[in-house]
Amino acid sequence: MEPRLLKVKKTEADSFSVNRFVYNGNFPGLWHYHSEYELTLIVKSSGTRFVGDHIDRYNENDLIFIGKNLAHTWKSDNPGENSNVCCEALVIHFREDFLGNGFFTVPELQTVEKFLRVSARGFKISGKTQAEVIALMYEIVHKTGINKLITLLEILSLLADSQDLTLLSSDGYGQYINENENDRLNKVHAYIMNNFKSQIRLTDAADIAHMSPTAFSRYFKQRMQKSFSQFVIELKIGYACKLLMQHQFSILQICYECGFQNVSNFNKLFKKFTEISPKQFQLKHKSLRHQASLYQA
Repeated sequence: MEPRLLKVKKTEADSFSVNRFVYNGNFPGLWHYHSEYELTLIVKSSGTRFVGDHIDRYNENDLIFIGKNLAHTWKSDNPGENSNVCCEALVIHFREDFLGNGFFTVPELQTVEKFLRVSARGFKISGKTQAEVIALMYEIVHKTGINKLITLLEILSLLADSQDLTLLSSDGYGQYINENENDRLNKVHAYIMNNFKSQIRLTDAADIAHMSPTAFSRYFKQRMQKSFSQFVIELKIGYACKLLMQHQFSILQICYECGFQNVSNFNKLFKKFTEISPKQFQLKHKSLRHQASLYQA
Protein backbone atom coordinates (compact mmCIF):
# COMPACT_ATOMS: atom_id res chain seq x y z
CA MET A 1 0.00 0.00 0.00
CA GLU A 2 1.10 3.62 -0.49
CA PRO A 3 2.63 4.72 2.84
CA ARG A 4 2.14 8.06 4.58
CA LEU A 5 5.09 10.42 5.01
CA LEU A 6 5.66 11.22 8.69
CA LYS A 7 7.85 13.92 10.21
CA VAL A 8 9.88 12.66 13.15
CA LYS A 9 9.91 15.11 16.06
CA LYS A 10 12.94 15.90 18.21
CA THR A 11 13.92 18.72 20.53
CA GLU A 12 16.14 21.58 19.40
CA ALA A 13 18.72 20.47 21.99
CA ASP A 14 19.21 17.05 20.35
CA SER A 15 20.70 15.98 17.02
CA PHE A 16 18.74 12.71 17.13
CA SER A 17 15.69 11.46 19.03
CA VAL A 18 15.16 8.74 21.62
CA ASN A 19 11.50 8.19 22.47
CA ARG A 20 9.43 5.82 24.57
CA PHE A 21 5.97 5.29 23.06
CA VAL A 22 3.17 3.79 25.16
CA TYR A 23 -0.35 3.13 23.86
CA ASN A 24 -3.42 1.68 25.53
CA GLY A 25 -4.67 -1.34 23.57
CA ASN A 26 -2.84 -1.19 20.23
CA PHE A 27 -0.08 0.55 18.32
CA PRO A 28 -1.55 3.06 15.80
CA GLY A 29 -0.71 0.70 12.93
CA LEU A 30 -0.11 3.53 10.44
CA TRP A 31 1.70 2.40 7.28
CA HIS A 32 4.35 5.11 6.96
CA TYR A 33 7.91 6.10 6.05
CA HIS A 34 10.33 8.93 6.86
CA SER A 35 13.79 10.20 5.93
CA GLU A 36 15.29 9.18 9.29
CA TYR A 37 16.88 5.82 10.11
CA GLU A 38 14.98 4.01 12.85
CA LEU A 39 15.91 1.47 15.52
CA THR A 40 12.82 0.05 17.25
CA LEU A 41 12.64 -2.19 20.31
CA ILE A 42 9.24 -3.67 21.16
CA VAL A 43 9.04 -3.56 24.96
CA LYS A 44 5.44 -4.75 25.29
CA SER A 45 3.19 -6.08 22.51
CA SER A 46 2.75 -8.88 20.01
CA GLY A 47 1.28 -8.87 16.55
CA THR A 48 2.26 -8.60 12.90
CA ARG A 49 5.17 -6.53 11.62
CA PHE A 50 5.32 -5.04 8.10
CA VAL A 51 8.63 -3.83 6.66
CA GLY A 52 8.50 -3.08 2.94
CA ASP A 53 7.07 -6.23 1.37
CA HIS A 54 8.04 -8.41 4.36
CA ILE A 55 5.38 -9.69 6.79
CA ASP A 56 6.20 -11.51 10.03
CA ARG A 57 5.07 -12.03 13.60
CA TYR A 58 6.65 -9.99 16.38
CA ASN A 59 6.76 -10.31 20.17
CA GLU A 60 8.44 -8.56 23.10
CA ASN A 61 12.15 -7.74 22.58
CA ASP A 62 11.67 -7.69 18.81
CA LEU A 63 14.50 -5.46 17.56
CA ILE A 64 14.35 -3.96 14.07
CA PHE A 65 16.49 -1.44 12.15
CA ILE A 66 14.63 0.47 9.42
CA GLY A 67 16.45 2.25 6.59
CA LYS A 68 15.41 5.72 5.47
CA ASN A 69 12.22 5.97 3.39
CA LEU A 70 11.39 2.29 3.94
CA ALA A 71 7.67 1.88 4.67
CA HIS A 72 6.79 0.00 7.85
CA THR A 73 4.23 -0.53 10.59
CA TRP A 74 3.39 -2.76 13.55
CA LYS A 75 -0.15 -4.17 13.81
CA SER A 76 -0.87 -5.20 17.41
CA ASP A 77 -2.95 -8.22 18.28
CA ASN A 78 -6.46 -7.34 19.42
CA PRO A 79 -6.34 -7.02 23.24
CA GLY A 80 -9.97 -8.14 23.45
CA GLU A 81 -11.91 -7.02 26.49
CA ASN A 82 -8.83 -6.39 28.62
CA SER A 83 -8.58 -2.59 28.55
CA ASN A 84 -5.46 -2.68 30.75
CA VAL A 85 -3.33 -4.13 27.95
CA CYS A 86 -0.77 -1.63 26.68
CA CYS A 87 1.80 -1.55 23.90
CA GLU A 88 5.23 -0.02 24.44
CA ALA A 89 8.19 0.62 22.16
CA LEU A 90 11.58 2.30 22.55
CA VAL A 91 12.61 4.06 19.34
CA ILE A 92 15.72 5.88 18.13
CA HIS A 93 15.55 8.11 15.03
CA PHE A 94 18.45 9.88 13.33
CA ARG A 95 19.08 11.47 9.97
CA GLU A 96 21.97 10.52 7.71
CA ASP A 97 23.52 13.98 8.14
CA PHE A 98 22.78 14.47 11.85
CA LEU A 99 26.53 14.79 12.49
CA GLY A 100 27.20 16.73 9.32
CA ASN A 101 27.40 15.86 5.62
CA GLY A 102 29.84 13.06 4.86
CA PHE A 103 30.37 12.01 8.49
CA PHE A 104 29.77 8.31 7.76
CA THR A 105 32.07 8.33 4.70
CA VAL A 106 35.31 8.63 6.69
CA PRO A 107 37.51 5.48 6.60
CA GLU A 108 36.94 4.64 10.27
CA LEU A 109 33.17 4.37 9.65
CA GLN A 110 33.30 2.41 6.41
CA THR A 111 31.46 -0.60 7.89
CA VAL A 112 28.77 1.65 9.40
CA GLU A 113 28.25 3.39 6.06
CA LYS A 114 27.79 0.01 4.36
CA PHE A 115 25.34 -1.11 7.06
CA LEU A 116 23.24 2.04 6.63
CA ARG A 117 23.23 1.60 2.87
CA VAL A 118 22.01 -2.02 3.05
CA SER A 119 19.44 -1.09 5.71
CA ALA A 120 17.26 0.18 2.88
CA ARG A 121 15.77 -3.36 3.10
CA GLY A 122 15.47 -3.37 6.90
CA PHE A 123 17.15 -5.69 9.42
CA LYS A 124 15.91 -7.98 12.18
CA ILE A 125 18.52 -8.15 14.93
CA SER A 126 18.93 -11.36 16.95
CA GLY A 127 21.39 -13.35 19.06
CA LYS A 128 24.17 -11.78 21.09
CA THR A 129 23.89 -8.51 19.18
CA GLN A 130 20.23 -8.23 20.10
CA ALA A 131 21.00 -8.55 23.82
CA GLU A 132 23.86 -6.04 23.65
CA VAL A 133 21.92 -3.44 21.66
CA ILE A 134 18.84 -3.75 23.90
CA ALA A 135 21.03 -3.08 26.95
CA LEU A 136 22.50 0.03 25.30
CA MET A 137 19.03 1.27 24.29
CA TYR A 138 17.89 1.15 27.91
CA GLU A 139 21.07 3.02 28.87
CA ILE A 140 20.77 5.75 26.23
CA VAL A 141 17.39 6.83 27.60
CA HIS A 142 19.13 8.17 30.71
CA LYS A 143 22.13 9.78 29.00
CA THR A 144 22.66 13.32 27.76
CA GLY A 145 25.22 15.28 25.79
CA ILE A 146 28.29 13.56 24.40
CA ASN A 147 27.63 10.35 26.38
CA LYS A 148 24.30 9.98 24.61
CA LEU A 149 25.98 10.44 21.23
CA ILE A 150 28.77 7.98 22.07
CA THR A 151 26.20 5.34 23.02
CA LEU A 152 24.43 5.72 19.65
CA LEU A 153 27.74 5.34 17.80
CA GLU A 154 28.51 2.27 19.91
CA ILE A 155 25.15 0.78 18.87
CA LEU A 156 25.87 1.48 15.19
CA SER A 157 29.33 -0.07 15.52
CA LEU A 158 27.84 -3.24 17.01
CA LEU A 159 25.28 -3.48 14.23
CA ALA A 160 27.79 -2.81 11.47
CA ASP A 161 30.08 -5.65 12.65
CA SER A 162 27.30 -8.10 13.54
CA GLN A 163 26.53 -11.48 12.00
CA ASP A 164 23.16 -11.58 13.77
CA LEU A 165 21.28 -9.58 11.14
CA THR A 166 18.49 -10.82 8.87
CA LEU A 167 17.41 -8.76 5.86
CA LEU A 168 13.65 -8.28 5.71
CA SER A 169 12.28 -6.59 2.58
CA SER A 170 13.11 -8.07 -0.83
CA ASP A 171 15.88 -6.59 -2.94
CA GLY A 172 13.41 -5.57 -5.64
CA TYR A 173 11.07 -3.70 -3.32
CA GLY A 174 10.68 0.00 -4.00
CA GLN A 175 8.34 2.79 -3.07
CA TYR A 176 6.64 5.13 -5.51
CA ILE A 177 5.38 7.96 -3.32
CA ASN A 178 2.38 9.96 -4.48
CA GLU A 179 1.16 12.27 -1.74
CA ASN A 180 -2.19 12.89 -3.47
CA GLU A 181 -3.12 9.21 -3.13
CA ASN A 182 -2.17 8.71 0.51
CA ASP A 183 -5.64 9.11 2.00
CA ARG A 184 -7.48 6.64 -0.21
CA LEU A 185 -4.72 4.02 -0.06
CA ASN A 186 -4.45 4.28 3.69
CA LYS A 187 -8.16 3.44 3.71
CA VAL A 188 -7.38 0.32 1.65
CA HIS A 189 -4.65 -0.63 4.10
CA ALA A 190 -7.08 -0.17 7.00
CA TYR A 191 -9.62 -2.35 5.18
CA ILE A 192 -7.07 -5.17 4.81
CA MET A 193 -5.92 -4.93 8.44
CA ASN A 194 -9.47 -4.93 9.81
CA ASN A 195 -10.92 -7.65 7.59
CA PHE A 196 -8.16 -10.17 6.82
CA LYS A 197 -9.80 -12.74 9.13
CA SER A 198 -12.92 -12.79 6.95
CA GLN A 199 -13.48 -13.37 3.23
CA ILE A 200 -11.62 -10.28 2.08
CA ARG A 201 -12.05 -9.50 -1.63
CA LEU A 202 -9.84 -7.70 -4.13
CA THR A 203 -12.93 -6.07 -5.68
CA ASP A 204 -13.78 -4.42 -2.35
CA ALA A 205 -10.23 -3.11 -1.95
CA ALA A 206 -10.30 -1.83 -5.54
CA ASP A 207 -13.59 -0.01 -4.86
CA ILE A 208 -12.07 1.71 -1.84
CA ALA A 209 -9.11 2.80 -3.99
CA HIS A 210 -11.52 3.94 -6.75
CA MET A 211 -9.79 1.71 -9.29
CA SER A 212 -10.87 -1.17 -11.47
CA PRO A 213 -9.93 -4.62 -10.09
CA THR A 214 -7.44 -5.16 -12.92
CA ALA A 215 -5.75 -1.78 -12.47
CA PHE A 216 -5.69 -2.14 -8.69
CA SER A 217 -4.20 -5.66 -8.88
CA ARG A 218 -1.41 -4.43 -11.15
CA TYR A 219 -0.82 -1.35 -9.00
CA PHE A 220 -0.65 -3.37 -5.76
CA LYS A 221 1.80 -5.93 -7.14
CA GLN A 222 4.05 -3.22 -8.58
CA ARG A 223 4.47 -1.59 -5.21
CA MET A 224 4.43 -4.59 -2.87
CA GLN A 225 6.33 -7.05 -5.06
CA LYS A 226 3.59 -9.59 -4.36
CA SER A 227 -0.02 -10.06 -5.38
CA PHE A 228 -2.95 -8.86 -3.31
CA SER A 229 -4.01 -12.44 -2.59
CA GLN A 230 -0.50 -13.44 -1.45
CA PHE A 231 -0.35 -10.42 0.86
CA VAL A 232 -3.67 -11.36 2.48
CA ILE A 233 -2.75 -15.06 2.77
CA GLU A 234 0.57 -14.23 4.48
CA LEU A 235 -1.35 -12.08 6.94
CA LYS A 236 -3.75 -14.95 7.68
CA ILE A 237 -0.90 -17.44 8.06
CA GLY A 238 0.90 -15.12 10.48
CA TYR A 239 -2.23 -14.87 12.60
CA ALA A 240 -2.67 -18.65 12.45
CA CYS A 241 0.89 -19.11 13.76
CA LYS A 242 0.06 -16.94 16.74
CA LEU A 243 -3.05 -19.01 17.55
CA LEU A 244 -1.18 -22.29 17.08
CA MET A 245 1.48 -21.17 19.56
CA GLN A 246 -1.18 -20.49 22.18
CA HIS A 247 -2.28 -24.16 22.16
CA GLN A 248 -5.83 -23.11 23.10
CA PHE A 249 -7.69 -23.95 19.90
CA SER A 250 -8.04 -26.89 17.56
CA ILE A 251 -6.65 -26.65 14.04
CA LEU A 252 -10.24 -26.65 12.75
CA GLN A 253 -11.11 -23.66 14.95
CA ILE A 254 -7.98 -21.79 13.87
CA CYS A 255 -8.74 -22.52 10.23
CA TYR A 256 -12.09 -20.74 10.37
CA GLU A 257 -10.93 -18.01 12.77
CA CYS A 258 -8.31 -16.98 10.20
CA GLY A 259 -10.85 -16.83 7.39
CA PHE A 260 -10.03 -20.04 5.51
CA GLN A 261 -13.00 -21.88 4.01
CA ASN A 262 -11.84 -25.43 4.71
CA VAL A 263 -9.08 -27.31 6.51
CA SER A 264 -7.67 -28.81 3.33
CA ASN A 265 -7.03 -25.38 1.82
CA PHE A 266 -5.67 -24.09 5.15
CA ASN A 267 -3.20 -27.00 5.44
CA LYS A 268 -2.08 -26.57 1.83
CA LEU A 269 -1.45 -22.82 2.09
CA PHE A 270 0.13 -23.04 5.54
CA LYS A 271 2.64 -25.62 4.31
CA LYS A 272 3.34 -23.56 1.19
CA PHE A 273 4.40 -20.54 3.24
CA THR A 274 6.01 -22.25 6.27
CA GLU A 275 7.16 -25.55 4.70
CA ILE A 276 5.48 -27.53 7.50
CA SER A 277 1.87 -28.38 8.32
CA PRO A 278 -0.11 -26.56 11.08
CA LYS A 279 0.11 -29.69 13.26
CA GLN A 280 3.88 -29.96 12.77
CA PHE A 281 4.25 -26.25 13.55
CA GLN A 282 2.27 -26.65 16.78
CA LEU A 283 4.28 -29.70 17.87
CA LYS A 284 7.56 -27.99 17.02
CA HIS A 285 6.63 -24.94 19.07
CA LYS A 286 5.48 -27.12 21.97
CA SER A 287 8.80 -28.97 21.92
CA LEU A 288 10.81 -25.72 21.83
CA ARG A 289 8.79 -24.31 24.70
CA HIS A 290 9.42 -27.49 26.72
CA GLN A 291 13.16 -27.29 26.05
CA ALA A 292 13.18 -23.64 27.12
CA SER A 293 11.44 -24.48 30.39
CA LEU A 294 14.02 -27.19 31.11
CA TYR A 295 16.83 -24.76 30.36
CA GLN A 296 15.37 -22.14 32.68
CA ALA A 297 14.88 -24.72 35.42
